[in-house]
Amino acid sequence: MSAHTAHSGHSAEPIPRYWLYGEPPALPELRFVHIETIPERMRLYNWEVRPHRHDGLSHALLVTDGGGRLTADGVEVAFRAPALITVPAQVVHGFRFDPGTDGHVLTMSEGFLAGVLAAAPEAELREAPALPLAWDLGVGSDEAAALDRCFAEIRREFRAHHIGRASAISAQVMLLLVATARLAADRRRDEAGRDGQGVSPDLRLLARLRPMIDERFSQHWPVERYAAALGVTAGRLNAACRRVTGLSTLQLVHARLMLEARRSLIYTSHGMAEIGYALGFEDPAYFSRFFTKREGRSPQAFRRAHGDGGMGSSLDGNGLDRSGGGSPQ
Repeated sequence: MSAHTAHSGHSAEPIPRYWLYGEPPALPELRFVHIETIPERMRLYNWEVRPHRHDGLSHALLVTDGGGRLTADGVEVAFRAPALITVPAQVVHGFRFDPGTDGHVLTMSEGFLAGVLAAAPEAELREAPALPLAWDLGVGSDEAAALDRCFAEIRREFRAHHIGRASAISAQVMLLLVATARLAADRRRDEAGRDGQGVSPDLRLLARLRPMIDERFSQHWPVERYAAALGVTAGRLNAACRRVTGLSTLQLVHARLMLEARRSLIYTSHGMAEIGYALGFEDPAYFSRFFTKREGRSPQAFRRAHGDGGMGSSLDGNGLDRSGGGSPQ
């Protein structure tokens, strides 16, 4: 793997946000999952995806043939097959694939990923998806073979619609997270020997912040408290969050609160006051206003819309995309 930084300042043009690449942004269903091959989408865009970001969607790619370059937060990393690439939600990223590159693209909503991670006792598994990763694997190595089986099983389950489909895919994603955590640990050891080159300080700071938000979002910590816990100023933390995600620290915390609120409204029968209290809102009316302002409808209306799963014709009851459309890139 080779890398070089490519910071060239920030354009006056806003970073595009997409649902499917090239389409307007939309809120993904809480347990949305999709997998397709790299050529299925990349042939449509001449093997290049311009820098952009997604709200609430993460990617994992297994490159089995060919190669290219990943750009994440202004840092460009070259990769050659076999390679594993992960891109967290909201991180600005782009790809330039060599024509003919092959492999799989797995796209997961933050809600789905959070559900899988909730069953992981190891903190390292929860921290691993917080950093973009592009890691060349050894040709014929055990880890490359294991990941190939993992992605193949996800694709098989995704297409088959068997009983237990969501559980089977979740199990394979857990194995993928284990592999990612181990590769991230290898990267940290490598970087310790070369003064941490290759990953920007902003990305490092965000990688430390995300697990902290997961643990503390319902406690409604002020930004200053997160910053103090991370050993930086609130201004430094906000600047890093905005550069990497386009959102402030407080917006990231609120996004996590909204994710948990949506999950509770869809998958539990708890009342509005009970959900609000669990999320740290002492006043149910304030919780309702908070939710309505960000969702565009009240918690009650959101629950009614999802009373039958609320997934629409292109998704099954587990939030697994079965439309046959392309995954976001």
